[in-house]
Amino acid sequence: MKPVTIFLPENLYAIASAEAGQLGIDRYLEHFVANHFYEGLKAAPKKQNEVVTNQLPRNFLDATLPDTILQIHAVVRTMSKDGLSFRKAVKVAANEFNVHGTTIRDKCTRRITISSISPINTDKFIELYRTKKLVNHLCQKFPDHHQAIVEKFQTLTEM
Repeated sequence: MKPVTIFLPENLYAIASAEAGQLGIDRYLEHFVANHFYEGLKAAPKKQNEVVTNQLPRNFLDATLPDTILQIHAVVRTMSKDGLSFRKAVKVAANEFNVHGTTIRDKCTRRITISSISPINTDKFIELYRTKKLVNHLCQKFPDHHQAIVEKFQTLTEM
């Protein structure tokens, strides 16, 4: 990760500080900026004549959660219910969301890394999944979606 310094007017700092709560302003702003970049970027056309629409695939209709959470849920669901390996679950999720497998792997690793001190790689993701600590980790990464994450993963964590 690269450190970035930003300057906020007093009124925006006050708003950010109030929103941050116990998370702390630095961490809150880190999440805020990262989520806006990850969720706000639109896919660029792959071919000159390809049309890009703002219409999301049916799997993205759960507007309460970021696509990162939805795609991780698909991987975990496939691993839990179908007993597939991480590698095969990534392929299934990629097909389900009509994206490349590298996109799903990225969501399960780099995109859920909280600190550069402890990056998430495939082995760490599998460890979080097996030790049932993944939901807690996702709640830390996406604190604004805590309740929705718990509810989304509830049936999978009871297995």
